Amino acid sequence: MAEDSLAILPRSMGQQANAGQKKKAAPRKFIPSQKGALITENPLEEECPYTFSDSPAYLRQKKEEEEVKRAAELEGKEETRGFLRSVEELAHKQRWDEAFQVLEKRTAVPSGLFLVTRALLRWKFYHYSSALRDAEEALKKYGSSNKAGPLAAALAAFARLCLGSEVQDKGSCSKELRPLLEAWEQAERTALTRHTLGQGLFKPRKAERLSEPGCVDGMQAEDGTYPAGGVRIGYVLLKNQKDPNAPVILHFHGSGEIAADYLLPQLAEKYRDLPAHLLVADYRGYGWSGGEPSLATFLKDAEPLAEKLPELFVQHGLSWPYPGGLILSGRSIGAQVAVHLAVLFPSLFRAMVLDSAVATSATGDRLGEARLEVLKQWRKELENANLEVLQPLDAELWTLGALDKIRAFNGQLLLLHGLEDDFVPYEGSESLHAATSSRQKELVLVKDASHNNIGHHPEYWNALQRFALKVVEHLCAVCAQKADSKCGRCQKVWYCSRSHQAEHWKSHKLKCSGAEPAPKAAKEAEAFLVMLVCAEISSACLASLTSTLMSTLIQEHVAGVYVSWHADTPELAREVEAKLTATRGKNSKTVMWLESRVKKPFFEHAKAAAALMASSDMSQAWVSLMRPGHIWSSRFSSLVISTLRRAAADSRVIAVRCDKCARPTSLTTCSTSEEVDSALASGSVKILEASEEDVNSLLIHAKTLQAFLEMTPQLTLQHRMCAYRYVHKMNNTFGKKVMAFAPPEGDWARFENVDPTIEDELEESDIQRGQDLVRNSSQRFNKVNGDQSDKQELPSRLKDPDEAAKMIHGMRTSISRRVVLRAGETLDLKELRELSLDIVTNAIETAGLDQVIGIQSWVRQTASELAQAAAEKFDVKIREK
Repeated sequence: MAEDSLAILPRSMGQQANAGQKKKAAPRKFIPSQKGALITENPLEEECPYTFSDSPAYLRQKKEEEEVKRAAELEGKEETRGFLRSVEELAHKQRWDEAFQVLEKRTAVPSGLFLVTRALLRWKFYHYSSALRDAEEALKKYGSSNKAGPLAAALAAFARLCLGSEVQDKGSCSKELRPLLEAWEQAERTALTRHTLGQGLFKPRKAERLSEPGCVDGMQAEDGTYPAGGVRIGYVLLKNQKDPNAPVILHFHGSGEIAADYLLPQLAEKYRDLPAHLLVADYRGYGWSGGEPSLATFLKDAEPLAEKLPELFVQHGLSWPYPGGLILSGRSIGAQVAVHLAVLFPSLFRAMVLDSAVATSATGDRLGEARLEVLKQWRKELENANLEVLQPLDAELWTLGALDKIRAFNGQLLLLHGLEDDFVPYEGSESLHAATSSRQKELVLVKDASHNNIGHHPEYWNALQRFALKVVEHLCAVCAQKADSKCGRCQKVWYCSRSHQAEHWKSHKLKCSGAEPAPKAAKEAEAFLVMLVCAEISSACLASLTSTLMSTLIQEHVAGVYVSWHADTPELAREVEAKLTATRGKNSKTVMWLESRVKKPFFEHAKAAAALMASSDMSQAWVSLMRPGHIWSSRFSSLVISTLRRAAADSRVIAVRCDKCARPTSLTTCSTSEEVDSALASGSVKILEASEEDVNSLLIHAKTLQAFLEMTPQLTLQHRMCAYRYVHKMNNTFGKKVMAFAPPEGDWARFENVDPTIEDELEESDIQRGQDLVRNSSQRFNKVNGDQSDKQELPSRLKDPDEAAKMIHGMRTSISRRVVLRAGETLDLKELRELSLDIVTNAIETAGLDQVIGIQSWVRQTASELAQAAAEKFDVKIREK
């Protein structure tokens, strides 16, 4: 039974009832009015055997109810009113600091009004996070109170609005205050959107995500995204391999940078030597983040990142709570974000670094009419709660800038600024240094450094290194409490006591002794991509050919494109020739083509295109077969190249399979990778798994493809069943294998306007055989059963010649699949018949015709005929006896 379950078994369960006691009939049902009781037959006759006294969930709920009841009693008691009156007396004398000290020392069960009063005083003395916590606690516990509830809801909304955060619960405010609060929030949003500081401030750049985690000068590089305000924001994580227990720096960059810039080796090396791990977050519109950057959102978007840090750390292989500690960092406009998080999450970060900080903040409609209307209503509600003495404190309720917020920060602080910074004057950092209440603060002004080259000066990195070493506070590997001793052998793992060291030794000893095996690095070899485009071109698909070529040639790791094509008309052929010539002129990559004068099947085109690339060195080439209208994702070659390099190093691998393809769910056509991404977002295109016979899902080694085309007879290349042979040979060659490639979640490999799998059509022979089978089976069946009184009916499936024709077609297809695998070989009639006999026999048994007299003769004859017809189509020679 779950711990929190309220259902407790009766203590009398399993005991026999008193046989001598006479049970009375219950005249009516008893419906209990108190919580915890059960419906019984007659409460006067028999006690309810159930009890809730041992339930943990009930005990917690009972405790909360008692606290609420106690708080309500306290509000009405003269003792509490007297306590609040003493605070009011101090407030009347403007002795706010003494009133604040009285409230801070209070340890009894707090009432709702007490929490609201303390929150206002904490706000006045720059304890913004504590004030917000008090207001939200009062709302959570005493929201139903007529006095404390609306005040707590309003104050919590004011606090978040003034801090630049998202208001979470406007619905609990009074009905008079609610529309005024929404008007203030809208005025703040409008003012930030139009603020002159935001005009031209943000300079977003797009960047591609990493194809896979890699190493940059001793730093393991990874990336990801997190949700914020309906969009996903990107980030880059550099994990220090030199010191795994180094502190993590959560950094917010300047307006002209992106997170991917920190992957440069020269920067990664600096953070490696601090030492520190580095987590760099982007803003909307930067890197691979969605949305557009704005002053109204860039502070709020950082809050979900701070809330999700435990989840992100575990996802990327870092422990939580993290023993090395977290350092907030912000450069230029990013300093505003760092200060914002330091105020909202004071216990999460040990220290903060502000580099070339922008001290001037865009504070929205700070003293506007909308705010004044809200405060007027707020004063009325304070009067209703007999707290009008607190009305002067509302002067502090305005939108806070960085200089206001940093007053609440009392952790370790380092400010760095260049003396020659003309873009952001260093006086701003001096103002921030003076405003903070922290006693552990340092201001470093770098001589001859400007805004964009401060990182080129050694004084900058020396100061950062000193600061990082001061911040490091070792935590116990078992309990994450402060540690004072470390492992004597490896000198790397810390403990708070010898008992915890002994407890951890079982898992630590292998790593400590160096016996833990190091992970093997995957072998890689050189590889590149080549495209073979097989095109039967009509006027309708000319644009599709162009889009296929463009999506291919923009790929970084594609060496060349080889096209075999045929056009319907001479005019169209000239147009195709012109487009191919223009395409080759715009690209440095190899583009070659060969025109066919007659229509060709897909694999004959593939053979012609493969002949074009035979003159080049294709020992490291991996080939993709494509049709007009196929579009590759812009990231495809970057994502797949590492898999191809591993495949090239393994002689057993002859192909790489990419199963994820995008296909339209409606009449949607796309000509670029960007259009496909937009269609995916709208739902008109979905990512699906490719079918097993999809030729285009394979990237095959060039030599393997050439061998397949040479060994396959010409007649087989002309048949659509050659696609089945192609896929089967790749997946079932003895001693060889196909390596799977799976794009990251949400990514796709290629887009196909239609499903390339083509079903074989009914032939005239299928229809004729179906009619003969129904007619002959009916005659023989009725003849055999004609004299029997209990006549059986012929199976309904074969009463219809069309259904019989479909059955014949299925048999022919299955036989063709077997025979096409033996194309070019020599078989005798017995071997050929064995390939088909079981298929026809199973089909007849499934149809229920095995009871018809003489059907076995028809089975042998049909199996032989279908097999010989398939052998003729696929150039399987029959051995003469």
